[in-house]
Amino acid sequence: MQLLKRSRRALGKVRKMIQWAIVKNRIRQKSRIEKAIEWLKGYYPGTAEAIGHKRKRAAPLTHDTAGGLIVSLYNFGEKDFARKLAKWGASVQREDGAFSAQGKGPSVFNTAQAIRGFLAVLDDMPELGSNLRRASEYVFNRVSQDGSILDESNTYEYRNIYILPPLLEAGKKLLEPKYIRAARRSMDYYRRKPDLLGFNPEIRMAPYYSGFIIEALADLGETQLAKKGLKRIFGLQRRDGSIPAYPGVRWICPALLAQLAAVSYRLGESGAADKVMEYIHRLQNHSGGFYGSYGIRPGYSPRNEIPLAVKSYLDAYYWKIKSSFNQEVGIYRESISEEDGRVKEIVSFMDHPENKKILDIGCGKGRFIRALKKQWPQAQFYGMDLSEEMLKSCPEGVDTKCGTLLNASYPDAFFDCVYSVEALEHALLIENAIQEMVRVLKPGGKIIVIDKNIAKIGRLEIKPWERWFDMREVADIFKRSGVEADFKTISYGNRAQPDGLFVAWEGTKR
Repeated sequence: MQLLKRSRRALGKVRKMIQWAIVKNRIRQKSRIEKAIEWLKGYYPGTAEAIGHKRKRAAPLTHDTAGGLIVSLYNFGEKDFARKLAKWGASVQREDGAFSAQGKGPSVFNTAQAIRGFLAVLDDMPELGSNLRRASEYVFNRVSQDGSILDESNTYEYRNIYILPPLLEAGKKLLEPKYIRAARRSMDYYRRKPDLLGFNPEIRMAPYYSGFIIEALADLGETQLAKKGLKRIFGLQRRDGSIPAYPGVRWICPALLAQLAAVSYRLGESGAADKVMEYIHRLQNHSGGFYGSYGIRPGYSPRNEIPLAVKSYLDAYYWKIKSSFNQEVGIYRESISEEDGRVKEIVSFMDHPENKKILDIGCGKGRFIRALKKQWPQAQFYGMDLSEEMLKSCPEGVDTKCGTLLNASYPDAFFDCVYSVEALEHALLIENAIQEMVRVLKPGGKIIVIDKNIAKIGRLEIKPWERWFDMREVADIFKRSGVEADFKTISYGNRAQPDGLFVAWEGTKR
């Protein structure tokens, strides 16, 4: 009997070791997002004149894709890369402010997407303000008095709705009310079209047009129309999660699928979007890229990996994570004991930061802020989180902003102290996240990150995108980012002593 018990215990240990090895190996492998980013960087040779064909079977980068891609890259902390694309865009802009359609004449659609990119980088690259204004003026002048948009390069009129969100945002950013009025006038024009959300059988419309239309409707606050369009399209969804490029064909376009998934997550419709994402995961090539289309007699770049598919995939993944936190907001706590080991570690390390600016990045509902405000009532607290729903529960008097560890949207060297608790594990691109936290910290400022130890992997269930960390690995990233960080295991909850699950990395910016 004793031998049987010992055998069962030994078998249980072996089983746990195997599970731990599988999970650890998955975490240490490059993620799908890392592969997609690497594909983009490999696609871009590094000089503004040479964007295009470095990768075999890679389709050329068009101006419209480049503009939208800049926004996606900012969401993942790839700001240097995004700025290179913005500089390239500025270098090829026409004198009239427009951008060409693949080497042809000027395109209102492409110009509007270039506006998206200029808007994303403007705070970091104010020298591109004139490029933004010239492009916006060109688009504005193509909106007629009845609201229709004049664009000879566009093969499907209703896709022009995608022009309106960047024009609207440019009006707000540049304080130009005429841009805002034009965008709203045009939306009124297209809203009255009875077949706006239908498939036109007479036009072999490009497979991703419907995604553009629905995304634009969501951007413009036309939520009910957007949901109506999604319902119609997801009515075509197959059991494997795929959706045909348009009715009657047996091929799919991953750029369209990812774009639809991203909009679905934004609008809180995650069920069908999850099935789409599971399907798209299986399509990703070993390179990290995607072909333009897959299936029987595919009709859109079936032999070329295209940047638009990667851009849409990044967007879908971003919104998948964001929607996950918004939907699960109820399971997160608003308070934490001042005796919790994580709170005590922050208090001990920060050492009386009265009258200083303190950022909790990935703050959730602000439970750590609540505890720390009692310790330092004169400090100025800022809370940042990916989820707007989480931020609604933050305590009064806290300056809150929706953002991420990868794109904090604060100026350089703005904070005296920065801390993050159980947020780095969701950041996807860890080095980018740490660099961003250090960027917003003043020289001489203190930073502390508390998260989970990879040596304890398997203790808790984790999300597919979540990572736990090797202690030395994170300390080395801090060092490369300008912080000599020490690390140690700390206690948490009611535990008086550390059990190895939580690690604190803490240091001072050089």
